[in-house]
Amino acid sequence: MKQFQKNLFAILIFITANISVVQASVATYNVEGIFFEPNANNTVFTGTFGWDGSVLSNLQGVMNSSMVFQENTPNLSLSNNLITKMDGSVVTASIFLNTSSVVFATGGYDATEEYMFTDTIGAAGVASIPNQNNAYFTFSFDTAMGSLEPTRVSSTMEYGDCTAAGMMGSFCMTAFGGATSEVNGRLLGDGTMSGFASSLTISEVSAVPVPAAVWLFGSAILGMVGVSRKRTLSV
Repeated sequence: MKQFQKNLFAILIFITANISVVQASVATYNVEGIFFEPNANNTVFTGTFGWDGSVLSNLQGVMNSSMVFQENTPNLSLSNNLITKMDGSVVTASIFLNTSSVVFATGGYDATEEYMFTDTIGAAGVASIPNQNNAYFTFSFDTAMGSLEPTRVSSTMEYGDCTAAGMMGSFCMTAFGGATSEVNGRLLGDGTMSGFASSLTISEVSAVPVPAAVWLFGSAILGMVGVSRKRTLSV
């Protein structure tokens, strides 16, 4: 009987540990960011990430080369989530093509700062020298309501593409913020080709299921209890 109690105690500890894991399970989310490009095809990022209530993980996805949708032009695989920031309940993540956050000539990756014309750099969004052929996508969401709510794309979503496959080759293409003007009925933004952030969609896919081991050990406990009762009754 004492050995049975020891075994039962060990199993209960195991189940308790697994239940804790379940309670802190990681939910998987789809994310899609669309940038309106008034002069060519829209630039679109689609990807997935995990969220356990406090930590973003496994962010990865693809983005078409800026303003280009052609069969012979492969999508950019963005898989290096190098920067994630939390400001209160708002989470902002930036994912890169290369294992470096250096995208533009000044060494940064923020298109809202790098797009400006300057005396020393020249045109906005010039790639770093030598050109690293890097690209990135930045988005954010708010966790205050318990669910992941996309924040205003006009202030939080942006992209930069300095790869040779982009619309303007090694010249970096960017889009960020909302529309800032309208010319002949066309909305224009402050990106290098007047592009701007259009929409951001985040939707939950699934949560990690309860580990099968929990159910197996639960059945084992019931079986052991049954055996114990039979032994007790037969005494």
